[in-house]
Formats: sequence, structure tokens, C-alpha cells
Amino acid sequence: MNSVAGAVLGPLALFGAATASAQEARDFATYAPRFSAPRIGADEAPTIDGDLSDRAWAKAAVIEEFYQVEPVEGAAPSQPTKAYVMYDEKYLYVGVYNYDSEPDKIVHRLLERDSRLQDEDAVRVFIDSFGTFRDGYFFGTNPNGARVDALLENNSAFRGEWNTIWNVKSRIVEDGWIAEFAIPFQSISFDASLPEWGFQILRTIRRNNEEIRWSNIDRSRGRTDLTNPGRIGGVTDVEAGLGLEAQLFVTGSGAFDWETGETDAALDPSANIFYKITPSLTGSLTFNTDFSDAPLDARQVNTGRFSLFFPETRDFFLQDAAVFEFGGRVFEDDPNGLPFFSRRIGIVNGAPVDIVAGAKLSGKLGPANVGLISARTGASGAVDGQYLSAARVSVPVLGESKAGIVFTHGDPAGGETNTVGGVDFQYKNSTRFEGTFLADLAYLRSFDGGEDGAMFAGDVSYRSLMWNWTARFEDIGEDYRPRLGFANRTALRRYKANYWRAWRPENSFIRFAETGAWVDVVTDLDDEVEDRFYGAWAMAANDAGDEASVEIEHGFLDIREPFDIAGVVPVPVGEYRFTQYEASVSLTSARPVGGRAEVRWGDVYNGDYLSTEFGLNLTPSMHFRFAAAYEYTKFSLPTGAVGIHVGSIDSTVAFSPTMILRTDLQYDNISENFTFFSRFSWEPKPHQEVFISFGHTALIEEERFPQSFRAQGTSLALRLGHTLRF
Repeated sequence: MNSVAGAVLGPLALFGAATASAQEARDFATYAPRFSAPRIGADEAPTIDGDLSDRAWAKAAVIEEFYQVEPVEGAAPSQPTKAYVMYDEKYLYVGVYNYDSEPDKIVHRLLERDSRLQDEDAVRVFIDSFGTFRDGYFFGTNPNGARVDALLENNSAFRGEWNTIWNVKSRIVEDGWIAEFAIPFQSISFDASLPEWGFQILRTIRRNNEEIRWSNIDRSRGRTDLTNPGRIGGVTDVEAGLGLEAQLFVTGSGAFDWETGETDAALDPSANIFYKITPSLTGSLTFNTDFSDAPLDARQVNTGRFSLFFPETRDFFLQDAAVFEFGGRVFEDDPNGLPFFSRRIGIVNGAPVDIVAGAKLSGKLGPANVGLISARTGASGAVDGQYLSAARVSVPVLGESKAGIVFTHGDPAGGETNTVGGVDFQYKNSTRFEGTFLADLAYLRSFDGGEDGAMFAGDVSYRSLMWNWTARFEDIGEDYRPRLGFANRTALRRYKANYWRAWRPENSFIRFAETGAWVDVVTDLDDEVEDRFYGAWAMAANDAGDEASVEIEHGFLDIREPFDIAGVVPVPVGEYRFTQYEASVSLTSARPVGGRAEVRWGDVYNGDYLSTEFGLNLTPSMHFRFAAAYEYTKFSLPTGAVGIHVGSIDSTVAFSPTMILRTDLQYDNISENFTFFSRFSWEPKPHQEVFISFGHTALIEEERFPQSFRAQGTSLALRLGHTLRF
């Protein structure tokens, strides 16, 4: 054994023995490690360069006791990890030394901001600075120093679109890799009165598909679950300055209409101003809000009876979005009935409108989480400018639970005056049962031009490593209209339940498997069945992270109003029964080549149905990523046939972690619309931005393809941004 190998393997052996001994004494159901972070002087601040040799790190609190969650819960990790934590008046510093006896096998293919760390060797830091045990901040990186930040909501939602100012550097060394974080206290909100914050450090070793945690050693709780985090104390008297932040932008833009020959050019200033009234309560103002950096919506073709849902992607509305969350699991996988949907502000009938000005108050006031927003939109066509407002307040109760109210006012489309009010209760108990019991209830009422409507919904579920179930009920009145929210189907009652069993075979190439069944019934308000679905599924994942699944579904549809599939094939009034089958395979993107394939087939509306989806991900180096997706759906009915093609290509060129070029192409043969959108972003410093976007749209007529390519519009924008903090 050479000296280098001995230096590495010796500590590894001692580390494994020590961790195994500690493991025997741990009760992970109640285990919540804690430490006090030491304070350093501002003149001792380390240089953030991925090197922990700065003298200040010798003063940091040291964390060495980590445990596996995957593949063996509570076991000693295959590689040791050593974390260092300290702070000064402006920053929280976290350094993580990720030892690795085989550094040549470290997976590090991504460089761009907000990369998908699940397919990388990575380190994640979670901060619950309000002691909610539900919501928090996420900061992560990989050995390339890619920056990933997000908001965590309700122990389930991951808002990766949120970005803030912070710094991280990483480097690979001969015995592993190092990550060095500097998180400004001005970039997060916090409750200054709390003696301890929730805190978590999580590491993944991708070649083993291994997950290592400092706290929350419970496989039944996901990576972003903050139910039982570790605790960090001692963070006091930090410098938040005046609490004032101004994001100033100037955008020069031009657009050319190929059909009319008209050119439009503009030079527009805009600003977002944030003021921390207290360290935990932030007031925000926006003027002439600029959304030129918002990505394209994923292309969708509507083949059903109800309108489609597109998620929010604009930064201003994603700031502190957790405080506006309502209803918990009631709206988690089905937004129908949602009282407040921020995308309604600034987008009317699918088209953007100006936001002249807006104000927001978000954060914590005493024990309550508070969110208030009000905006004035500009006129668009026949729709006059509108004042739109929403409010959300919730308070923690019963340890892990919370209760709250929501209120909205205004109609983005300029119709009748609309008001919605509601209450919710989100119950959670993870200490009394072997698993976790959840019960979320919501009641809402709308007042719309003299017509009142109501909605009630409840979701009760149980989650454990083996047995899991969910039961849900919804009652949505015919006149329930949340104009500032989202509702695409009313006048219904819905009963939904599922049940599944999970396995983790030992000494097998299969890491995880599950099988289950579900039923979903929708009736009208007279309890006559409109839709009924039931079926079963099975899936399995191997050690590498590849997955395969199969599903069968039986259904009944009572179509009471005729509609057209994709606007092409009519579906008459009538009762229809169908059976469909589905099979899918996905290959992990931890390899240079990954992808997925899915096929669904069967009958529908007295005809035949076929849907196929294919995806390909290529990551030849950390500087380049390529993804392509294609969907083909075919309906062959007695009333006609249609084949729907939807394709997209996304590419990323990462020159560095702060200089990225992203390009998106989309096309579908129903709208015959082709879209090209390219965005270049560069941050010379964390508070400076140069952004350039170029877009082109065209019509490609399917019957004449490829001869027909009719340009519609071309746009170009240059935005310069600077953030001032006081």
C-alpha cells in the first residue's frame, strides 16, 4: 500500500468503525443533532475559492457524524464527510470536505445554474430560518461549483425557479472534493428571536446512488423534508444592513413583424425594491416589471375538455412564494380550485400585459406567516387595467401543523368584481406513528357579481417505508369562480383514493419497487357519475437509478357537452368506456447519455388511442448539455382521426458557472407554431447582470412541410441589471 492510499484508507477504516458504533446507540425517530456556530470577525472572512486552508476555518464548528439514507438507512457512509460551519456579521459560511477514495469516479457533468443535482455528486444545505419544520431555503452545488438555489414549501414543493445572491466554489482534490459556501443573511429572511434554526447537510455519491444526511435519518421522508432537521444555534446579531435592496434594470428591445413589416423598438427602465421591515418580514415594490428572462412554457396541446395549467416561472412572484401556499396536499397534484395563482397577474387570456406597479409584503409577523400582494396591470385590447390583490396568513399549531386564511380580490380579465375567501388546516403527525399521518382541509367561497359559490376539499394520507394510502374528497360548486386563481372544472364532487406497497429487496440489483391501485370518481352535484377511473401499477428501480413501470386503467366517461380533440376531431355527447395500458422506461442522466420512453395504448371514445413519448439527454462535458423530447398522440375515432406531434430541443452551453447560453426550440403540428428562443446570461459579479435574448416565431404548415416556413416575428432584447444592497 502506497503512502497516499494508506493516508486515505486508514481514516476511512477508523471512520467506518466510529460511525457504526455511534449508529448502534441512535434512535433515529427522535435524533436531532445540534451545534452552536462560532462567530468570526469580518476581517477573518475566508476567500471563497474551494480551499479550506484559510485560518478562519480552524475556528468553525465541525460536523463529522453522517449516516446513509440510501441504500441502507442508518448505515455508515461509504466515504467520510466533514463539514465546517461559522458566520460573521454578514455571511453564513459552510465548508464541506467530501472525502473520496476514488476521486476519478466522482460524477460532475453539470456547470449551469440550477442544474439537476440528483444525477451528480453533490452537497446540499437546507436552512429553516423560521422554525416551521415545513418551509426553507435550499443551496446546493457539485464538484464543478454549479449554483443551485430554491425555496422549499410544505416539505414537498421545490421552487427551483427562485434565485438569490450568494457564492459557492468547488474543486476536486486528490482525496475527494471540497465545496465552500458563503450565504448572505441579506439573501434570506429569518426570525431573529429564534435561538435555533433548522439546518441540514446532505451529500450524494452518485456512482453508488448513495445519499448521506447529517439529520432526518428517515428514508420515508424525502430529501427536501424538514420535519426533523438538525439545529444550528448561536447565530445572533447579524448584519442585515438597512434591509434595503434595489434591483435596477434597463432593457433595450426591438421586434420585427414579418407579416406587416413593422418594427417596434423601446428602451424601458424597471426596478424591484425590497425592504426588510424586520429580519423576517420583507416589503417589495416593482415598477414596470421586466420578465424578458422568463423561460418558455413547456409546449402543450389540449386534447381534453378542460383548460391547461402552466406553472409560474417569473422571479418576482417566486420570491417568498412559500407564504402564499394554501391547502397543502389538496392542490399538490391538481390545481383545480386554487384560490390564488400568481400567473393571473400580468397574463390575460394567454397574452402578457404590463405590470405598471406592484407591492408585496411577505415573511413572518410574530408566529404568523404573512403574504400580501397587490398589483396594477396595464390595459390590453378590450381589457382595461386592473387592480389585483391577494393575502395569505397562516399560523403554526399542534407542533407540526398549521392553520390559515386566504383572500383574493380582482378579475384580471376585467369582468365582474370578484372576491374569494377561504380557510385551511394542514395537520401532520410524524411522531406518534411509525410513518407520517397527514390531513389537509380547505374551504373556499367566491363572490362574483352577485353569484356566490363554494369549494370544500380534504386530503387524508399515510406515508411509510412499506404501506401507503391516500383518500381525497372535493366538492366544487357550480358558481365557484376564483378569477385570480385557477379553476377549469366546477359543479362536481370528486372521490379519489390510492393504496400501494413498497419493497426494498436485499442482495438484489433492484433498489426499490412498488405496486398499487387507485380509484378516481367524479360526479355532478346530484351524485350522478360523470367520470370513473380505476387501475393498478407496478414499478421498479435498480441501484443505478434506472426505472421501469407498467400500468392498466379502466375508465368511464359521461360526455354531456360535445367538444373537439385539439380543435380537430369532434367527440359527441354520450357514455364511453375504455381500457388503456402503459409501459415506460427511463435511464438515469447520471451517465453521459440518458433518456426515457413511454407508450400508452388502448381505446377511447369508441375508437383507438395511442400515445408515445421519447426523451434523450446528452451531457458530453460539463460545458454542454443537449435534451430532445418528442410526443406523438393519435386518436382514431368514428368521427375522425388526428395525429398530434409535439417536439422540443433544449441546449445549454455553460462557459462558466456565471456565463450561460440556453436555447429552446419548440413545435407542434396543431398550432403549426415554431418557436426559437435563446438566452445569454452573465454575472460578472453576484450583483451584476448582462442578459441578451433572441427569439423567432414562425408557422410551419404541416401539409406543406418542409416547403412552408412562414416567419411571423423576431425579437431581440438587451438587459443590464445591477443590485444595490444597503
